Amino acid sequence: MALNIPFKKSSSVLSDSHDKTRVENEFYKAINLFKAQRMKVGISLETLAKETKISRNVLIAIENGWEKYLPEKTYLISMIKTLELKLNLEIGSLNGLSTKKGTTNTVSRFKFNFINIDFLNSWIGSLFYLIIMLLSILALNSQQKYLIKINSISTEPIIIEKNFIEDKNIINKQKEN
Repeated sequence: MALNIPFKKSSSVLSDSHDKTRVENEFYKAINLFKAQRMKVGISLETLAKETKISRNVLIAIENGWEKYLPEKTYLISMIKTLELKLNLEIGSLNGLSTKKGTTNTVSRFKFNFINIDFLNSWIGSLFYLIIMLLSILALNSQQKYLIKINSISTEPIIIEKNFIEDKNIINKQKEN
């Protein structure tokens, strides 16, 4: 029984590497097909970008196989369909572009940076937001308690008159005696 475990592991490693090479082959076939068909049709990247409303940078990334500059898979799929129609390609012939993009496993590390908008999408950002909200509620509550304590009903600013200050000083002196 113990001998089967390493065999299974090695076979899974082989199948994983086989799948990886198959995906890479599809990716590069799609890139080559895109280049060849674009040249065959005789359309420049700028013209193709204008007519399909796909960024020139994305088209350059597709043509050069720069995987890290390709958009998310959801956007890429709709772009592929548009490109296939514009370049008179078979539907699904450029799907190899999205297979490699979908198989990359990148581990995103969280950086504690307030400028980064992704900060609020993390659990730490949500916790930070919750703490800020609770502190704001406590601050408003203490302000309301203070206003109740001084019997302030009006929403106008409190103006302390000179007579009130003098009366308060007299009362304080009487309490001390």
